[in-house]
Amino acid sequence: MKRIIPSVASANQLYLADELKAFPEGTPLHMDIEDGNFVNNITFGMRVVRSIANMFPKNPMCFHFMATNPSQYFEEIAKCGAREVAVHFEELPYPSEELCAIRKLGMKAGLAINLRTPIEQVVPFFEYLDFLLVMTMDSGYGGTNGLGFCFSNHERIKKARALLPADKELWVDGAMDETEMGNCFALGADVVIAGRMIFPEKLATATEPRRAYLPSERAVKSEELLRQYTEKYCK
Repeated sequence: MKRIIPSVASANQLYLADELKAFPEGTPLHMDIEDGNFVNNITFGMRVVRSIANMFPKNPMCFHFMATNPSQYFEEIAKCGAREVAVHFEELPYPSEELCAIRKLGMKAGLAINLRTPIEQVVPFFEYLDFLLVMTMDSGYGGTNGLGFCFSNHERIKKARALLPADKELWVDGAMDETEMGNCFALGADVVIAGRMIFPEKLATATEPRRAYLPSERAVKSEELLRQYTEKYCK
């Protein structure tokens, strides 16, 4: 079943509870954990993760660790009810150990790869994972670093789907717009992570800087955008 999962890091952080409670119960929430080391950006600590888990216990959380030593967080997020967890191949000396550790705690294990990592390099680890997360831009500053969807990723997505066993999911994340969302699903993606598509930003003008919209300012509410995109691409 195809899915679109909203990325919590793209929500207006000053109104995070309001942003998330607008989604229907059962809506998965994508949590990027960025630590300022593996990538330059910093997102959420475990205190915020626990708060979200406590406030929205019926919204399953999936995690994408762009962090050094991600295994230090596994037991904590398992207690928070994490369902799916992706760790970066580029950070792991022994990827199979990390993936098995995730599964041992009852979560689905994913391996994420950056632009520079060939798909073929992670084939030996397919037996240990439940999903492969293909980044379509460099990690760290989603929607804010001036880089759009890299078109060479069409071939990467196609190749990943061809190499992955049928029972493994293919996830795609990074610089997504509606055109590329359609392309990703057409090329075989099972899951697309949507950030600014669901939580649009106000673009910079000559007199006003770029900023996150307040929830009340959006012409179309985030929950409605998610519903529309899901009906269009996930049937």
